[in-house]
Amino acid sequence: MKYFAYGSNCNPAIMEKKQVEYTSAQRAVLPGYRLLFNKLAMRDRLPPGIGFANINEDPAGEVEGILYDIIDDHLGRLDESERYPDHYQRTQVTVLLDDQPVPCMTYQAQADKTSDGLRPSRNYLNHILAAKDFLSWQYFEALNKSQTFTDECVACRKASEVVFIKEDDQLHMVCQPCREARLVWGDARGRRLTVAETGAIMTQLVQPGRGFSSIHDLIQEAIATKVIDP
Repeated sequence: MKYFAYGSNCNPAIMEKKQVEYTSAQRAVLPGYRLLFNKLAMRDRLPPGIGFANINEDPAGEVEGILYDIIDDHLGRLDESERYPDHYQRTQVTVLLDDQPVPCMTYQAQADKTSDGLRPSRNYLNHILAAKDFLSWQYFEALNKSQTFTDECVACRKASEVVFIKEDDQLHMVCQPCREARLVWGDARGRRLTVAETGAIMTQLVQPGRGFSSIHDLIQEAIATKVIDP
C-alpha cells in the first residue's frame, strides 16, 4: 500500500509509535494541492485554536512529503490514528517520485472538521520538520517560519509561541525560553524540574531582576528560599 504522508507521519518516530510498519520511505511531491493547517484538533487536552495538517486542491500548489510503502495489514492502524472516516477521508492522488507519476493514497480532512484561523503547535510542526532530509530546502524553511499557535506560558505568564509538555498526564503550555531554562536548571539541580518549579523560579527569582552570578547560585537560592524542593 503506497501512502503519501505530509503531516506528523513524516516523522518516522510517529509511525513507530503508531506501530505502522513500512518497507520503504521516499521523497515525493504532490502537485495540484497546497498544505493547510485548518484541521480541527478536537482533542480534549488541546486548545481549540490548534490546527492539524490538511491538503486542499490548488492548481498552482505543491505539497512535499514522504511516500511510504506500508504493510497492507497495518492500514487499519493508520486509519485509526487518522480517525478515518469521521475526521479524515482516504483520497487517491498521484505524486511525483523523481518526476515519475506514482498513484497512492493519502488522507484529506472532512470538510466539517476544518475551520479558518487555526495554527499548528510548534510540537506538531516539528514532526513535519523531522523529515528535513526528504524536503527541499525552500519547503523546509517556509514550514519552519510558519505562524504557530501562541498562548500564555504557564511558567512566565507571557504570551508567545508555546510547546506542550506532558507531566502527570497533563499537558502544559510552556514558551521556548522557559522550556530551555527548565532543562538547564534541571541539569544544575541534578534532577528534572517540574513545570511548577520552573514557573516558581521564573516568577519569584528571575523576573524580579534580582540577578545571580551563575545558574548554580540561582538554584541554591531557590532551594534556600524553598522556591523548589531541596
